[in-house]
Amino acid sequence: MSALNQFTDRLRGEVFRGLDLVRVRIFGANNERLDFIIDSFYKLSPRQQSVAILGLGVSFVILVFGTFMLYLSRVGALDDNLNASYQALRDLRTLSESHAYEDKRFMELKAIVSRASSGFKPKPFFEAMANQIGVTITDLRSTESDVDPESPLSRDFRNVVVDFKMPKVSVPRLIRFLSEIEKSDKFLSISNLEIRSRFGDRLYFEVSAKVVGFSPRG
Repeated sequence: MSALNQFTDRLRGEVFRGLDLVRVRIFGANNERLDFIIDSFYKLSPRQQSVAILGLGVSFVILVFGTFMLYLSRVGALDDNLNASYQALRDLRTLSESHAYEDKRFMELKAIVSRASSGFKPKPFFEAMANQIGVTITDLRSTESDVDPESPLSRDFRNVVVDFKMPKVSVPRLIRFLSEIEKSDKFLSISNLEIRSRFGDRLYFEVSAKVVGFSPRG
């Protein structure tokens, strides 16, 4: 059934209910008031009957006017409801399209993270990176922890937390090493970094660092 037909049926039902309510209020549920009015009318004098007819005519006009106003108010209310329904439908379609777009982006991100973290082994990766830059790392260890529950990635991934130290490193090599880690395709980020000066040495520093990545849930 089309929206126009539904609107017409609802409008017809509202009008019929309004008219039936007016009839019951005026004549009573079983027209008992109408019978009483007719009996009372015939007991009146001709002059009183004329006044009663005039009053009935005025009442009829008021009734017609009131019914018409009720009709207009019902039509206005139904029209407002119909417009609100159409707007809600348009908003729902917009939200649905937006959700589909964001869901597609999330699935693409999850696929990228999955490819990057698949087969990721912290020790070989960091040792190869250190050899490439020409720095020394020690005390390298890795642990796993749960991803923040508010993150949508928490259902499919765990965090890989890698701790290591650099006993002697210059600032340029340290910056290059950390930059290469974050620029790699493993989705790694520096979460903690401590730099301490070496006694009597202004060119080199001792560094403790923590790097966080992802690993697929088994």
